[in-house]
Amino acid sequence: MHLPFSGTIKSIVINHVAENYYREYTKGWIFSKYRKDTIQSETNDWFKYYLPVDLKGKVVLDVGAGEGESALFFLRHGASHVYCIECCDYAFQNLKLNARNCARITPIHKHFDLQDLERKVGFLKMDIEGYEEVLLSADIKIPAVVEVHGLQLRDKFKSAGWQIKSPTFVNTVGYGSAPGCTCYAYINTQN
Repeated sequence: MHLPFSGTIKSIVINHVAENYYREYTKGWIFSKYRKDTIQSETNDWFKYYLPVDLKGKVVLDVGAGEGESALFFLRHGASHVYCIECCDYAFQNLKLNARNCARITPIHKHFDLQDLERKVGFLKMDIEGYEEVLLSADIKIPAVVEVHGLQLRDKFKSAGWQIKSPTFVNTVGYGSAPGCTCYAYINTQN
């Protein structure tokens, strides 16, 4: 399939704008190619789904923090500090390097457990690829946004009183391959 010439030019311009945005946005930070692509492809979703409350001055608990890409996003939107929990060794290495350049990030290399909710934080973001089910047994008192993976898990969160929002896009690979398979669950927010 060939794109019309105007479509090719449009694609080149969009990619150029995205690359410039990424370069400026992440200046001084270290991200792998995968995380770079994540930032470029998911930033619009983060604006839409990760900002249910005003983060100015809030301490954030970022569970599934990756290399710090969502922490950077929260800091750029007013968070005062971000506790980043990441269990993947590879991702944690860059998270730790990025935290060296930013005193407002605390990297924590471990799996999430409910005791992590005892930290004095004002907002919880969780994206841990299906393991978010552990939250269903917790009494969450702060605003929280959880990326929920799987239709059955989505229904469990909904039954537990979480508000569910589904992205309007449908990916062709991974968890997003079926409509509604990846969604966002909110509690204690205005969303």
